[in-house]
Amino acid sequence: MKFGKQIETAAYELPEDWRPYLIHYKILKKLIRLVVDELESRGLSTKWISTLDTREAMKLDYSLDGNVENPHPCIKITVDDPTSIPPSGEPILLKLIPETQPISTQPLSIKIELVRDSEFFHRLLHELSHAAALYDTEKRRFLGNINDLEDQLTIAASPHKNDLYVWREIFHLYVEAAIFKDMCDKQESYKRSQEQLQWFTEELSRMNLANKLSSKRSRAALTMFLSINTQL
Repeated sequence: MKFGKQIETAAYELPEDWRPYLIHYKILKKLIRLVVDELESRGLSTKWISTLDTREAMKLDYSLDGNVENPHPCIKITVDDPTSIPPSGEPILLKLIPETQPISTQPLSIKIELVRDSEFFHRLLHELSHAAALYDTEKRRFLGNINDLEDQLTIAASPHKNDLYVWREIFHLYVEAAIFKDMCDKQESYKRSQEQLQWFTEELSRMNLANKLSSKRSRAALTMFLSINTQL
């Protein structure tokens, strides 16, 4: 399955209110194609650019002027000795040198602004800012849920309550499930976490632990606990 299709498929597994914040891969991919077209239209083909790496007298640098919020990508070509370039040898490079620029033995630096590349970065930064806003919102909501759960459990699992030993069994089972262990490989870890969470809930049901909780507060806390793990 192609990467773009994988993103579309994965998007439907996310909460509906998250989808407007997703990075639009197809739009960015089109902008990348426009970057390539822009370079080609200026004679800066991939084949020609690759030859610059093998020449000591000529080098190419890709850089970002401006700042993080407003980047201006450009290509800088430096020629140590412009007179060493025969008129028929580098027509592309000679075309890039302004006609008003006198050809001398002094090092020559040619700066090429990349308009399409700039559009790509501005679009990417715009979409990343949306994703960051979603992250901040979800982080606040998640921390709020954790604090609420902590308050619930402080009372529900108190040593003075009858449900203390049931909660011990629940947390022992949770540790055994190791739902979020080994998160190096994101895709595999996601599948494993789903499987372990399912195992945990099935064991809760098999051991009838939810029904052993005597108080309404404890049952509400368990529901919240499972909901938080499902969201993660």
